[in-house]
Order: sequence, then structure tokens, then C-alpha cells
Amino acid sequence: MKVSDRRKKEKLKLDQMMRVLFRLSKRLMVQLINGLFEEQFATEDVKSIHYGNAEFIMDSYERIVGDLFLTLDTRRGLFHYHVEFQTLNDQSMVIRMFRYGFEKALELAAGSEDNGLPLLAFPRQIVIFLEENEAIGEELAFRMRLPDGTETVYTVPVLRYWTLSPRDLQERRLFALLPLQVFGSRKNMRLIAASTRPDDEKRRLFAREFARLKTKIEETLAVIRDLHRQRLLPTGDMDRILQVLGSILNYLYRHYGEYKQTEEEVSRMIKTFIPEALKKGREEGKKEGVKEGVKKGQLKVARNLLKLGVDMDTIVEATELTPEEVTSLEAKK
Repeated sequence: MKVSDRRKKEKLKLDQMMRVLFRLSKRLMVQLINGLFEEQFATEDVKSIHYGNAEFIMDSYERIVGDLFLTLDTRRGLFHYHVEFQTLNDQSMVIRMFRYGFEKALELAAGSEDNGLPLLAFPRQIVIFLEENEAIGEELAFRMRLPDGTETVYTVPVLRYWTLSPRDLQERRLFALLPLQVFGSRKNMRLIAASTRPDDEKRRLFAREFARLKTKIEETLAVIRDLHRQRLLPTGDMDRILQVLGSILNYLYRHYGEYKQTEEEVSRMIKTFIPEALKKGREEGKKEGVKEGVKKGQLKVARNLLKLGVDMDTIVEATELTPEEVTSLEAKK
């Protein structure tokens, strides 16, 4: 597979994970918007959250696709947001952000006028850079000269994600971004794989990086456990967060993992964590289940645990389903 094709595939996988993380419960999503954009929305003031179109066709028939566009429908009106995730430091990123913002402003402006003039209102934007790069500052910017000769500076704030620990994310209530902590290991692993070092040295460096990854997973799970115990992270949200964590780990092991012992240790760590957290949240889960049917909620959790590779006994204990019911779900995978 070509490098460009592989990167496109990786970007698509990342986009899919982001969509899962940005479709958590309303409370967590409001907290996330507040944390990213320094807003002060109360959950009860937000009537609904809408996920907007992210694909735009230019006049030249060129297609550009953004990551996430969200609209909060609140008691004070509509508020629009745009979030992009980046792994590499792309110098053209700020130009793309302007294009995305402009296209979304055009879309939102259809039929909208202010004092008889069309109003182009850009959504609030942020770029989240996942991998460490000291060349990335606190914002992206470019100068724009208007036809009358005046100049303005277009800026987009940046979240330097790699500078935040799991505890930092907890304090800032950015709970949805917790599973991305393990993504930081990808850059080092990619550099090791692409280096010209002898194979023995590569194996040693990979082993060290996977040991660091294991520590990061332990820290992340500790925060998730604390949040769940404090009833700040509902069972359904925790389930989705663990799904994404598992997806990123599978990606890393599939690409760089010849270290079965480390992989098994991490898998065992997550599997041990899941029933403990779910048992403590079972009563909460049952209350949530009343809304959609207790059985439906149990089956949903069981399906996701199967995807994570959790064993039969653990799923039965965590969900209170029968072994036959779990076996039936496994047969349908």
C-alpha cells in the first residue's frame, strides 16, 4: 500500500473514532464544548446538539471534507462549532480551516440577512494536534489583504493535546478525549519502524515504547475509574470510551506489535477493569436501562465487550445476561 493511501486510511479510522467520542451523552458533550471553547453552558440550557454537514463541493467540483461541525440549540439561540484533529504539523492547515469555516458560513447564511445585507458568520473553530511537535504554537494564523488594501489576521486556536495528562483532562472536564492519550505513542513507534537501526535495537526501542504505553493506559484507566465511581461518567459513555481505547490499541499492535506479552498484559488490564467498573455502575445502568429497556441496554454493553475481546464469564458477570444469550450475540458477530 502506498504511503499516501495508508495515511488516508489512517485518517479515515481516526475520523471514525472521533465521531464516536463526539456522540456521547449530552452532559459530556456540553462539558467538552465548554472545555474546548471556554464556554459556560449549563446542560439544562442546551435543548439539543446537532451534527452538521462536513462535506463541501467547491465551484471547481473539488470536494473538501472537515472533521466535525456541531450546533448547540440553547435557550439563548444557536451556537456553531468546528473541530479538526491533526497528527502532523501541516503548514496549510490554517488555510483549510478558513475554507471550511467559509463554506460552513455560506451554508448557514442561506436566506439570512442583517440590515439587508447577507451575513457570513463563521463557526467557532479549534484544531486539536495529537502528536508532540514543539513547532506548533497556541494558534494558527495567516494575514489576509482585502481589496481595499486593508489587512486582517485570521486565527484559529490550537489544543496541544500531547501536553495534557489524563488528570489534566479530568480537571478540564475533557472526558471524551481520554482514550486519545495512548495515541501519543504512535509517533515514536512510527519513527522507530522507519529508522535504519539494526533489528535488535529496534526491538529494544519498541519494547521500551510499549512499556511506556502500558503506563499511560494504567493512568487513563485510573481516571476513567475515578470518574465512574464519582458518577461523572455514565456507564454508556464509559463503554464507548473504552471502545475507542481498544480500537487505538488494536491499531498500534497491528502495525508495530511483536510483543505479545505486553499486548496480553494490557488486554488483561482492560478486561479486569471493565467488570469492576460495570459492577459499581450497574444500578446506574439499570436506571438508564428503564428508558430504553433493561434488556436492550444489557445486550448493547455485551456486544461492545465482545468487540473488545472480553471473555464469556466476565461479560455474563458484568451484564447479568445468560451464557446462552452472550453466545447468541457472539455467533452474530
